[in-house]
Amino acid sequence: MSGDRGQVLYTAQYLLWLRICQAVALCLAAMMLLGTFALVTVLSFAVAESVVGYVVAGLVLMLGAAFLVLLLASGVRSLRMLMSVTTKGIEVRGFLRDHRVPWEQVMRVETSGHWYWRRATSIVTADGTCIVPIITAHQNLIFRGEPYDATARDPRIPQLPTRIAIDAHRRFLRGEFSH
Repeated sequence: MSGDRGQVLYTAQYLLWLRICQAVALCLAAMMLLGTFALVTVLSFAVAESVVGYVVAGLVLMLGAAFLVLLLASGVRSLRMLMSVTTKGIEVRGFLRDHRVPWEQVMRVETSGHWYWRRATSIVTADGTCIVPIITAHQNLIFRGEPYDATARDPRIPQLPTRIAIDAHRRFLRGEFSH
């Protein structure tokens, strides 16, 4: 794949069938919540003998809609998480923020020392910002479709996404990628 992103060398993201299952589960949860909130709202209107009943029904409906929007937004954001290593740089689509870091701004790529996102790829930029794509963490190894072999179990060896990003950064520093 070429273009302004450059040629894609590696992409770390959840397996397609996992993303499909998550989308189906999200739709089912949304339908169940919609049905529940609709039933509670109808029952509240049915038993409402005063303004208080209508206020309660309206609050339930608004809270249900807000919860449903939060559920759908968080589900959609988690479906699109990835780290893509290209000849132009690294693209990270995280849960809350997206980053596109050109190789010129990358100081180093290393393994994260974070206690929870252990062995994830850590991208340190020229201004000192540390970007950790959580999709590359050790606990997501199986969900990315990577083998859990001796290399994956050895804590001294960086995970595959980190090794590929380090290699691509070294190739950029050697001038292998045209600007």
